[in-house]
Amino acid sequence: MAFVKLVKNKSYFMRYQTKFRRRIQGKTDYFARKRLVIQDKDKYNTPKYRLVARITSTRVIAQVVYSTIQGDRVFIAADSTELRRWGLNTGLSNYASAYATGLLIARRLLQKVGLDTAYAGNTDTGKTYDVSQHVGDRRPFKVILDTGLKATTTGSKVFAVLKGAADGGLYVPHSATRFPGQVEGEENKVLRNRILGGHVDDYIKTLKGSDRFELQFKRWNETLKASGAASVAKLYEKIHAEIRKNPTFTKKAAPANPKRDHKKFKATRLTGAQRHENVKKRIEIRLKELKKTQKK
Repeated sequence: MAFVKLVKNKSYFMRYQTKFRRRIQGKTDYFARKRLVIQDKDKYNTPKYRLVARITSTRVIAQVVYSTIQGDRVFIAADSTELRRWGLNTGLSNYASAYATGLLIARRLLQKVGLDTAYAGNTDTGKTYDVSQHVGDRRPFKVILDTGLKATTTGSKVFAVLKGAADGGLYVPHSATRFPGQVEGEENKVLRNRILGGHVDDYIKTLKGSDRFELQFKRWNETLKASGAASVAKLYEKIHAEIRKNPTFTKKAAPANPKRDHKKFKATRLTGAQRHENVKKRIEIRLKELKKTQKK
């Protein structure tokens, strides 16, 4: 009989250590997280801010987060569903909406810390912009991109959030090579087209007049009519201008809920005299009914 090495013996199980819960669930890359969270030793008790960008099938979520011993704390947040208040009711998870969400969180954060006037950001969409070259009394607000488990491929929508935040006036260390159509030293027309939703406009033009147009672009058609914009690009330009004008979060009014809004019924307790009076009345009513039946 061949020699078989016993691997999982008592010593193995004594030394075995389970992984973290979120590692087992496949939600957190702790190798990357450690490098994103750990602060420099000479910056005692100074938060290290991360720009957390998450893309779902229906919306884009952007948050600026810092870590503490007790857990992560959200400093500011923005959601692509907020773009509905400026007339965008569809396409809330595309590249252009991801850029607009990044722009929104940047302007909102700078307004919160009082740097919105000092750092106006980049108004020339598609051009490279480096806020770190800005010279002023206060340094730019620095955040580091946190992509989570998303693959960092060229043209990814997480980089659209980054570009929006950088153009909004935040300092996010990055390389422009991750943006689509980037050529060194030239204005990126492909990126500008993506940021303004030009690729959606192009596809609408190719399908206009066909049977598939109403099937695929019904909601876009309704959105453009409701907003009064001539094209998708014009709508996004209007949204960018509105974000820069007023990025403040407005809380929506809670919808009417009959279960929550109803008046609570509370039966009032009767006194002894009131109960006796009620019994007398019932007896009188019953006696009258008996007399009527006897007469018949």
